[in-house]
Amino acid sequence: MVVFSLVLSNFLVGCCFSLLAPFYPQEAEKKDVSNLVTGFIFSSFELTIFVSSPVFGNFMTRIGPRFMLIAGLLTAGSCAVLFGTLDRCPPGTPFIIISFACRCVEALGFSAFITSGFAIISSEFPKNVGTVFALLETADGIGLMVGPALGGALYELGGYGLGFYVLGGLTLATGGIMIFLLPETQDAHQERKGKVLTLLKSPFIWFSVFSIAVASLGIMFLDPTFSKHLKQFDLSPALIGLIFVITPGLYGLTSPFWGYISDTKNMNGRLIFLGNLMCGISYLLIGPSPYLPFIPEKLWVIIIGLVILGTFISLCMVPTLNCLLQGAVELGFENNLDTYGIISGLFNSAFCLGSFTGPMVGGVLIDYIGFNYGATAVSGIHFFAAIACCFFFISRHLKQHARLDISEDILPSSSIPQT
Repeated sequence: MVVFSLVLSNFLVGCCFSLLAPFYPQEAEKKDVSNLVTGFIFSSFELTIFVSSPVFGNFMTRIGPRFMLIAGLLTAGSCAVLFGTLDRCPPGTPFIIISFACRCVEALGFSAFITSGFAIISSEFPKNVGTVFALLETADGIGLMVGPALGGALYELGGYGLGFYVLGGLTLATGGIMIFLLPETQDAHQERKGKVLTLLKSPFIWFSVFSIAVASLGIMFLDPTFSKHLKQFDLSPALIGLIFVITPGLYGLTSPFWGYISDTKNMNGRLIFLGNLMCGISYLLIGPSPYLPFIPEKLWVIIIGLVILGTFISLCMVPTLNCLLQGAVELGFENNLDTYGIISGLFNSAFCLGSFTGPMVGGVLIDYIGFNYGATAVSGIHFFAAIACCFFFISRHLKQHARLDISEDILPSSSIPQT
């Protein structure tokens, strides 16, 4: 029941986050809001999570993960409902201020919910962290994918507010149900001993954070740029929408499989390397790269690139949660809820750093060098991450073997999958 309730909540929160994409820019334009300010309103969500997630993670055991999760869910649902009333707001500055306020407070609720959720699954399912985390990511991904379609349909059916009222109301109802379904975590409300800044002493932690941010940046790079790139093929809006579904759809389907592999096999480093390598190849096809003139600029080539990206992008993120946990324990952190909270906050912060910078990087690259070269640049970042992964884990492996020759094995307990 814990997993089911978390999966359902992640789906609804993903829907609430993304449902405004098809119609809010047009509504904002009616309220005399520029495209630049509208972009900042959208980006404020990720920026708020980037700043707040480590804070929530650091105070997880003081607040209690159960209370934090339920409060975050209720806050996100309430703000979604309030966002549905903005069409009645006066144009100009009042509309902008209230939009920012609703979006940022909703992001705080989302941040509290997702950070405490990751901590709870790490505590409740220590031997299946990757698998359960992948299920939550799948639910969130489906919510992000379905949200715009539901938002657009409800907008056509009942106007601006209906989508926010329906999905926000369902989120609030789920938060109320979670009060009865979600058990209190065993070591909640203990005094916290670790600090998030201490984690940054570990190269293992830095590498994992880098891989998460690169994956998120690559995904979000496509958001403001890809539809314009597809215009050359004279596709209908419906077909463009279907093409956009390819990557998140495959991400949702493959994440549980990769999560299971991460939990059961001693190969997290190899999984992260494979993920970054294949994502690098995918962007060469999506461009396609002008440095590879033998690749034709055809729609089927781009679709192959999207299929590869959707299949392997989760490898850049799902195994990193186990790596972050292992790196924390190696620094002397206890294998408990306090550590899980700090780790989940750091993971969310890294992901949102990429989500926040991705659209901006995409916009700058497209303006100055075009989509083909921009996709090639993103490919290069993934290849760099793959090479760095290779050198890092080989070096780590050699150091561990050298240490075994002179002392006992000091790796963390078997509850955390080894890399």
